[in-house]
Amino acid sequence: MSEKFITKRPYLAAVIAALICTFLTAVGSAAAQVAELAEVPAYLVMTASVVLSILVGLWLLRRSRISSEEAGFRRPASGSLRSVWFCVPLLLLEIIPLVAYGPDAFTRPGTEYAVLALFTVVVGLNEELYFRGLAFSFLARRSRKQAVIGSSIVFGVLHAANALSGTNPLEVLLQIAFAILAGLMLALLVSITRSLWIGIVWHAVHNFLSFSTEMVFDQTALVVVSAQVLVLLIFAVGLWKRGTTAA
Repeated sequence: MSEKFITKRPYLAAVIAALICTFLTAVGSAAAQVAELAEVPAYLVMTASVVLSILVGLWLLRRSRISSEEAGFRRPASGSLRSVWFCVPLLLLEIIPLVAYGPDAFTRPGTEYAVLALFTVVVGLNEELYFRGLAFSFLARRSRKQAVIGSSIVFGVLHAANALSGTNPLEVLLQIAFAILAGLMLALLVSITRSLWIGIVWHAVHNFLSFSTEMVFDQTALVVVSAQVLVLLIFAVGLWKRGTTAA
């Protein structure tokens, strides 16, 4: 995408970037399913697909003439993290499932967890690159507020689509709410800190725990997701004014 195209149609550019990310990531998942691969080789195939997506994203970044620092590959802006307040809600989000499930949810072989950790790290990097690096930067040419709202909507809509495969209506609604609020929270963090790294780390940790406990879905899971949605809502409200008025 050229700089001229992005300037004239930032929303379309953001959607295209998000769809590229989603498509390239889905290719690996589809290939693993078609080949009926076991857990470890399946994660390795999906990891390779996501790495390809990252390379394409970096190429798009260069073609768009957006510097790596402008995209968020930098340390958090000076003064943006004066306290640990930012980190407390993020930690709480992941402590909730750990407390709810305990060690019983983690019963896979060590090799599977090692490969899963690699996969979730590259997924975190990939999604933050596209949604909060590319899409956010495109929309920020209009305004910071449009960048926060627009990028979070694109992220939420694409992730909410996955939740529609669920069979429990309450589960579907909670997953959609989580996707939208997580996108908003991550966009606000980038707007305030000018950095992707906090989001990348949280994204990787959250995905790792989610994939680790995905086979355990019951009433406990509904309580866990409900609590996480509430934390995200409070966090997003707390960040809103600062994140949308940042210069």
